Amino acid sequence: MDTPLKKDNVVGFLLGKYCYLVPKILCFAFLFCFSTIAFGQDLGQIGKAKLFKLTGGVAANAIFYDGQSSREPFTYFLTGNVNLNISEVYNIPFSFSYSNQKFQSSNPFSFNRLSIHPSYKWVTTHIGDVSMTFSPYTLSGHQFTGLGVDLTPEGPFKISAMYGRLLKESEYNPDDPQSQPAYKRMGYGVKASYDFEKFSIGAIFFKASDDKNSIEKPVPVEYELKPKDNVVVSIEGKVKLFGKGEIRAEVASSAITEDINAKGEEGTPFVLSALIDNNITTQHYKAYNANFSYPVGHGTVGIGYEYIDPEYKTLGAYFFNNDLENITLNATQNLFENKINIAFNAGLQRDDLDNTKNTQLQRVVSAVTIGYTASEKLNITGGYSNFQSYTNIKNQFDYINEVSQNDNLDTLDFQQISQNANLNVNYLLKDTEDQKRNINVGLSFQNATNKQGGQTVENGDSNFYNGNASYTLGYPNTDLNISAAVNVSYNTIGVDNSLTYGPTLSATKKYFDKKLRTTASASYNQSNSNGEKQGEVINIRMGGNYTYLKRHNFNLNILTQFRNAATSGRDFTVTFGYNYTFGKFNPQIKLPKRKRKQKAAKLKRRRKSRGQEILDFRYRDSLYHGTMDEIDILLENVQNDPHFNHIPEYKKEELTVLRLVVADVRKAKEYKPEAINFLKELYKYEDFLAGYNQLVFEILTELRKDMLRLDYAFEKAFVRAKIAVDNHSMHKRTEEQRQKSSPELKNRYKELQQNSETALARLIGHRWTLPIIKSYNTIEKVEHPDAFLKEVMEQEKDNIFRMVDKEEDDQKIKLYMITQIIDFYLKKSLNYTDPDKFDLKYIEKN
Repeated sequence: MDTPLKKDNVVGFLLGKYCYLVPKILCFAFLFCFSTIAFGQDLGQIGKAKLFKLTGGVAANAIFYDGQSSREPFTYFLTGNVNLNISEVYNIPFSFSYSNQKFQSSNPFSFNRLSIHPSYKWVTTHIGDVSMTFSPYTLSGHQFTGLGVDLTPEGPFKISAMYGRLLKESEYNPDDPQSQPAYKRMGYGVKASYDFEKFSIGAIFFKASDDKNSIEKPVPVEYELKPKDNVVVSIEGKVKLFGKGEIRAEVASSAITEDINAKGEEGTPFVLSALIDNNITTQHYKAYNANFSYPVGHGTVGIGYEYIDPEYKTLGAYFFNNDLENITLNATQNLFENKINIAFNAGLQRDDLDNTKNTQLQRVVSAVTIGYTASEKLNITGGYSNFQSYTNIKNQFDYINEVSQNDNLDTLDFQQISQNANLNVNYLLKDTEDQKRNINVGLSFQNATNKQGGQTVENGDSNFYNGNASYTLGYPNTDLNISAAVNVSYNTIGVDNSLTYGPTLSATKKYFDKKLRTTASASYNQSNSNGEKQGEVINIRMGGNYTYLKRHNFNLNILTQFRNAATSGRDFTVTFGYNYTFGKFNPQIKLPKRKRKQKAAKLKRRRKSRGQEILDFRYRDSLYHGTMDEIDILLENVQNDPHFNHIPEYKKEELTVLRLVVADVRKAKEYKPEAINFLKELYKYEDFLAGYNQLVFEILTELRKDMLRLDYAFEKAFVRAKIAVDNHSMHKRTEEQRQKSSPELKNRYKELQQNSETALARLIGHRWTLPIIKSYNTIEKVEHPDAFLKEVMEQEKDNIFRMVDKEEDDQKIKLYMITQIIDFYLKKSLNYTDPDKFDLKYIEKN
C-alpha cells in the first residue's frame, strides 16, 4: 500500500513504483555496450594475439628444524599461482598448495574465479566475478558476479554502472561447520559525474536486496540471519577556490530494512523509503565529509571533516567504520631553499554521537615532522607525536544515587596519553666509484601514561628508549657491502625497568654477474631486568640466492640460534626454496597423490593428539571461537576470502606456510599467539596500502628537493662536456681529416661526444621531469594521480611492500623508490622531448 510520503513525493513515487525496471535498463545498457565492444577492437584480438599465454609461477620449499619449539622437524610445501590468458581477453586463475600436512585446490573453472574485461576506446566492461568502487559510503570494493561498465569519453561526462549477484544463496547445514547460510543478494548501481571548468558534481545510486525465498531450510536464531533491503544515494563534488585551493565533499544517505519479513509500518518515513521494502525495521543513516586544501608558499594547508552516523551501513561494502566524527588539520612547508621541510598533522575524533553507549571515547592526535638537508652528505630528520584518548564510562547508578551535580565527577573518566619522539642522522662519509661509507644514528622515545580521575594509575606510566647506530662500508666494483650496528633498548614500566643491547655484523656479496647473492650476519643481545641479567641470545645467519636463466630461482637460508636464559637451548633451521616463473610454454605439473584412507587416518590421529579445549579470542572486528581444529578452518576461510585476493603472490605463499605452522600447534596456550601472528601478517598488506599514498608523497617531496638542487649541476655537467668536445683538436677537422687521424685520437673524441650526448639527454630528461614532480605538491595529487604517477605507483607497489615486509631500512626504501621514479620518467621523456631543442638557464650560450 502506498504511503502518503510516496504520493506526495512525485520522484520518490515514480522510482518506487518502477524501480523494478532499473535492472532491466542496466542489462540493456550492458548488452548494448558489449555488442559495441564485440564489434570493435579488443575482442578482435581473438585470432590475432597468442591463443594461450600462461603466467605466474610455482614454488617448492623445504624446512628442516632442530630445536625445542613444538614444530615438525621437517616440513615441505608446494605452492602455485597460475593464470591462463586466452587471446589477451579471458583470464582463468588457478592456485594450489600442497604440504605434508594438508592439501587444498581451487577449481579453475568455477565461474566465481572467471572474469573478463573487454574494452574499446573509452568503454570498458567487467564481466564475471569482479569488483567496483563508487565511493566509501556506497559501493566500495564489494565483489559481485555480473556485469559492470565504465564510460570515460573525452569530455566532462563520466558514468559507471553495475548489476550482479553480491552474495550467493547458501543453505544451513548442521553437519558442515564450514557452511555459512546466506540469502541470495542482488545489487545494481550507477555513478555519474560532470566536470565544469571550476567545479564538478556527481551522483551515485546503489541498491541491494536479499531474496527471502532463496533458501528453504530454517536457520538457527543465533546466526541472526535476516533478509535485508538497502538503498544508498550520494552526491559528491569539488570546487576550485581562488585558482589554487580546492574543496571536496560528499553527502550520502542510506536506508536499510534489517528484516524484510517483519511486520509493522516504518516509524519515520523518509524520501528513500519509496525505494525499498520498508517496515518497522527500516532505518535511515547519513554520512558526509568535506576536505579543503590550499597551497601556501612552498607548501600546503588543509582541513578535513567527516561525520558518520552510528550504525551506518551499506550492503556494498565488506567492512565499515561508523559512529565517528573526525576533524583533521594538516600543513606542509619548505623553507630556506627547500633545505628544511616541515609537516604538521592534527586530528580530533569522538564516538557515541547519539549518546547511547555506556562509554564515550575521544581521541586527540598531533604530529610534527622536520627534515633538514644540511648538505649533500648530511641529512637530519626528527618528529614528535602526541596521542590522547579520553574514555568516559557512564554508570547509571551514579546518576541515580548522586546527591549533587558535583558527585562522582571524573571517578570513571580514563585518560591515556602517548608521546613519541624520534631523531635520525645520516652522514655520507665517502661516495666514490670505488668505495662508499655511511654512518647512521637513530634515537626514539615513547611515553605512555594511563590516568583515572586526573591521577596516574598504579604501573600506569611507561617509558621506552631506543638507540641504534650503524656503519656501512661498500665496494661497488666488487659488489661487497659490510655493515656493523649496535642497538640499545631501555624500558621502564612503573617501578620496573629492563635493558636489552647488542651488536650486529653483516655482509653481502654478489657473484657471477650478480646472479648469486650471498649474505651472512651474526648478532648478540643481552637482556637485563632491574639490574639483573635475564638471558642472552646469539643469532648466526647465512643465505644465498641464485637466479638461473631468469626464470629459475634457488634460495638457501640457515639460521642458528643459541639461547642462554630460563629456557636455554639451541635452534637450527634450514630453508631451501625453488621458484619457477612461467615463460612461453605450458609446463605439466603433476602433484603427488595420496590415498584418501591414509589421509583421513592421519588427520584422525592428528586431531586425537590435539586438545578439544574451546578457545575464544578477537582480532580486529572478528571473533574466533571454537576448538583448535575449528579455528584452523576459520583461518583458512579468512585467508581464501576474496578480500585478500590482491595480496602479492609471494606473500600468499608465506601466509600459507604460517597457517600450516598454526595448524601444527598442539597446545592450546601456544595456539592463540601463533594464530594472532598469522592474522597480523594477513592484514599487513592492507595496512601497507592504507599508508602507501602518504609514503609516495613523502618520497616525491624529497625527490622534488633533490631535483631542484641538482638542476644547476646537470646543466653545468652538460656545458663542461660540450666544451670538451668543442675544444678537442678533432672537432674542427673535416670528416676526411678525422679518418686519417690516429686511433687513440679518434677514440678519445668519440668518448667525449658520447659523454656530451649522455649529459644532454640527462639534462633534457631532468628538465622535462622537474615540473611534473613539482606538481605533486599535495597529498590529493597522489591520492588521485595522473596517468604517469598511477602507472609507476602500481608498477612498484608490490616491490615496495616486499621491502617493508622484510623490514628493510626506511632510507633504503626511499632511495629505491626515488631511483625507480627517476628511471621511469626519464624513459617517458624520450617520447616527449627533442634533443635539438633545449635552453640553458644558468650559463650563457656562447
